[in-house]
Amino acid sequence: MDNDPFHAGEQQLQSLFAVREQLAGSRAIQASLPPGFAGFLAELHYVVLAVPDREGRIWVTMVFGRPGFLSAPDAMRVRVAARPDAADPVARGIVEGTPIAILAIDLSTRRRIRVNGSVGRVGQSDFVIDVQQAFGNCPQYIRPRDVKQAVGASGEPLLISADTSLARRVVAGADTFFVATRAASDAGGDMDVSHRGGPAGFVRWDGDCLIWPEYRGNYYFNTLGNLLVDPACCLLFPDFGTGEMVVMTGHAVLDGFDGRLRRSHEGMPMNGLVRFKPDLLMSRTALARP
Repeated sequence: MDNDPFHAGEQQLQSLFAVREQLAGSRAIQASLPPGFAGFLAELHYVVLAVPDREGRIWVTMVFGRPGFLSAPDAMRVRVAARPDAADPVARGIVEGTPIAILAIDLSTRRRIRVNGSVGRVGQSDFVIDVQQAFGNCPQYIRPRDVKQAVGASGEPLLISADTSLARRVVAGADTFFVATRAASDAGGDMDVSHRGGPAGFVRWDGDCLIWPEYRGNYYFNTLGNLLVDPACCLLFPDFGTGEMVVMTGHAVLDGFDGRLRRSHEGMPMNGLVRFKPDLLMSRTALARP
């Protein structure tokens, strides 16, 4: 359908769950920043962003600044007046023309918007995102909390192989993580990054894989539709108690999606499960302890 913002993977899942007809041609996903988005961006002091690297892996990180470091010069551009730490894999992806996604989220108020596009002009201390997709999400499943950057949190990240022992403690207590995926290049916005939340422990290990429930949501299936067309995936788990962030890049597959709603082990309605196998892990201290 003309002007349909959803690509083949998203449409496939929408059809499976019998919502395709009502979502076809939806204007919820815009090709520019809707009114009100610029004001919200200007209030934030952190943002989640994701890019691919030259080897095809996806990386996601959090970038901090003072309120106003995010701005919208116009409806087609977002300026980020900060750069990821040089040692962060995301920093090497901030190159003009690279697909990029940001999740502008305020965990304290549970408000969030997503902007997907490509990197435009790159300066020494800032860069611009050329907008291709922009849309809001509801506050469902967001655990409210204040987030601050740790003082002096620019140390070298630790890159290791798929030794999951580093991440098991952080994941075991997590009630929040961020997930970055990508779609085919003709889908309008290659990269996407989103939020996932639930009761502490809603993500669990199964051998060397992570499994999490996909709770019932808006049925856009942006993240899950991307995984149908490209299994590359990156997860960021912030530990708000210790200040540590654990990032895992790898691949994910959908499990148990048959068009019926099920109940998770916590009793919450879910569409199915996602199984994620990490290839590389990174850990760093970036968040201030409460």
